[in-house]
Amino acid sequence: MRVKESVHKISKTIRVCLNNNLTFAAYRLPEKAEQNLIVQKDSEIKYIDNLSNITELKGFFVAPFLQTEKNRMFLIQPDYYFKGNISEKEFYNLSKIKNQVRNNIESTFENEVPKTEYLEQVESIIKAIKENKIEKAVLSRIKIVKGKFEEQLPALFSKLCDSFPNAFAYLFKADGHFWMGATPEPFAFLKNNTFQTSSVAGTRENTERYLQLKNWGSKEKKEQQYVSDHISRILKNENWPILSCLGPYVKKAGNLFHLRTDFTTNIAEVNGNVGYVLEKLHPTPAVCGYPTNDARQIIESIEKHNREYYSGFLGPVGLENAITLFVNLRCMRISETYLSLYTGSGITIDSIPEDEWQETEMKTDTLLSAIKNIS
Repeated sequence: MRVKESVHKISKTIRVCLNNNLTFAAYRLPEKAEQNLIVQKDSEIKYIDNLSNITELKGFFVAPFLQTEKNRMFLIQPDYYFKGNISEKEFYNLSKIKNQVRNNIESTFENEVPKTEYLEQVESIIKAIKENKIEKAVLSRIKIVKGKFEEQLPALFSKLCDSFPNAFAYLFKADGHFWMGATPEPFAFLKNNTFQTSSVAGTRENTERYLQLKNWGSKEKKEQQYVSDHISRILKNENWPILSCLGPYVKKAGNLFHLRTDFTTNIAEVNGNVGYVLEKLHPTPAVCGYPTNDARQIIESIEKHNREYYSGFLGPVGLENAITLFVNLRCMRISETYLSLYTGSGITIDSIPEDEWQETEMKTDTLLSAIKNIS
């Protein structure tokens, strides 16, 4: 009679990675039950200057909102790649790897913006829109949750996976970068020459009324249309034929609804570089504004924090011959004594400042509910 080999869950293996100071990324794809784990043997991650060779990369890829000297794209390489449970032998081998160099966590403390100041920031953006400087800008803020949470991270990751089955749930730690999230927004998928990207914007509470597109307001529909127009224009400029355009339709994301449109093309029919198109697409009006450059300048003049990897994109690349990337929303940066929760809302000429504040509150509830549940 063959003795069944014992196995270990990803959540338990995350504890080993944290205790041994390893560079790793755990993730669970939307609508999948299986958790995945990528572990790199050494602590020196591969920084990426541009996306020209993204189809040749293999591992867990992370890109910031804006590429700067401090916030750079990087890759966690898959010296170990686990899907689902981990065998006793693999678990033992992994537990013997330890990084002596401390994977230090950035300790820069970001101040929260009071509600009154946030409302003033929204008003200043509305003023810029009325002066025809821009048509939309996405304003973000940070909510600080004080406490030491590292011991609870494996449980919190599992909780995010269970609570938000339609989201991309992840946790990674690499070269001082320590983040976790459950993002509802796809950025780009590529497999077998089929390329898909999505326009996701506009937010409403998860109630039966907003299951019907006709009940959404012009503000949300306009927000989403900016993103759809941006994607459509770039694909057409690069002569990438749009084979299908599905939407807009209502998509559930935890306790919220969003408007979404999916674009599909076949890159076998074109000579364009996938990485070049991704660089053109990011940042979309869903996370920056419209026109993009003008909106970005206004955001940088108003926001008092560094977005870092919030509203960038991330996900597994080159594994099972696919690129699977998501916009980094509903996320938090992990520090030794606090969590920084990032959230934002799209400001248009129809925006009501109080409503925009409430939207950011609803979005942070996605993570707060999970944190409170395991605390």
